[in-house]
Amino acid sequence: KEEAFITNMSTLLIASHNVMNARGLKALLPAYVRLHRDHKIGALCVQEHVPKAGTRIASALGPSFGVALHQAAPRLAIVYDRSRLSLRRLTAITLPRLQRVPLWQRTYSSAAPEQKHALVANFSPPLTMVNFHLDAAGDNEHRTAQLRAFASALPLARTPLVACGDTNAFTLRRSDAEAALASVLRPLHLRHNTRDARAKQPIDTHFFARANEPRFGQRLAVTLGLVGIDMPRRYDVICSNIPMPETGQLCTPASDHDLVWASLLLPKYVRRG
Repeated sequence: KEEAFITNMSTLLIASHNVMNARGLKALLPAYVRLHRDHKIGALCVQEHVPKAGTRIASALGPSFGVALHQAAPRLAIVYDRSRLSLRRLTAITLPRLQRVPLWQRTYSSAAPEQKHALVANFSPPLTMVNFHLDAAGDNEHRTAQLRAFASALPLARTPLVACGDTNAFTLRRSDAEAALASVLRPLHLRHNTRDARAKQPIDTHFFARANEPRFGQRLAVTLGLVGIDMPRRYDVICSNIPMPETGQLCTPASDHDLVWASLLLPKYVRRG
């Protein structure tokens, strides 16, 4: 009978980035290359993916990188190092959809509710990776329901699990921001015993003043940013049920989101039998 034994531990760097529809991808690629040069990226979870963006990122990082894409969730991608991770299964989880987008939110979001998904990749060595992007429209109660939906759909974690993404957990008052984000993430923590990598050292990751996109609300935010008015918040997270000995953040002005990353402490397995 063949059995697997843990022989050692290794680190794997996981990064997450909302690329703002890849509008500034040309400027983002060198940042990814520098991060890989300095820390060796194992996987990069991409939100607001557009056609060919994942392929361009993989090409910039090197020949060992591939892209995990699912036709049901084309706005999400996972760029990963095939020399370190082998993709075994890829699924998409459909998240609860808004009934309608409030009028005032249509200044920066689509008028029709967008169908959101979570992209779930099962890798070998054993690692479940979830890439998600919660609604910008609606409120934090709706976003919590979306996160609860994919947390509940995932089997109870018996092997390493990491969930990365853009929560869009906005609060008007900065003093409420971290508590609101923790509340959105709570269903994941309770079901899978995960923790938020940056909870103890929170740093803003989203900046309205950098939202260089065509909708009126976004143009207004950029204009206000020119005179120093912004409401940055921490939207982007990496959560895992295994130790994360090192975390970091990369300033990326070509997107309205900074890139966040964490190194996972993964067990090394050897099979005997």
